[in-house]
Amino acid sequence: MSQMGNDMRNIRDDATAAGGRLADDARAELARLRSQVERLMEERVTPALGNAAETVEDYTRRARHSIEDNATAMADTVRAQPLLFVAAAAFGGYVLGRLMGNRTYVYPDRK
Repeated sequence: MSQMGNDMRNIRDDATAAGGRLADDARAELARLRSQVERLMEERVTPALGNAAETVEDYTRRARHSIEDNATAMADTVRAQPLLFVAAAAFGGYVLGRLMGNRTYVYPDRK
């Protein structure tokens, strides 16, 4: 019976040692993968995000300048021909009023 007990202890000790080696191998693999991910982030992702941010800044700057230039041009045109734009606004109001004229939403007809 003592031989069987010794065999069981040996099996248990071997299993414990194997489990410990497996855990150590897993920790080493995780450390290797973590360092690989950090290296990839530093080499590829961070520069790509920096380039994307610069591109977005450039597009934003271009859009702002374009809007400012167009607003300035429109203001200059209105200053040059104010009566034309007053007439265009009045005509637009008239057309919009005619289109919406038969539709009263505030006081609908009561029958």
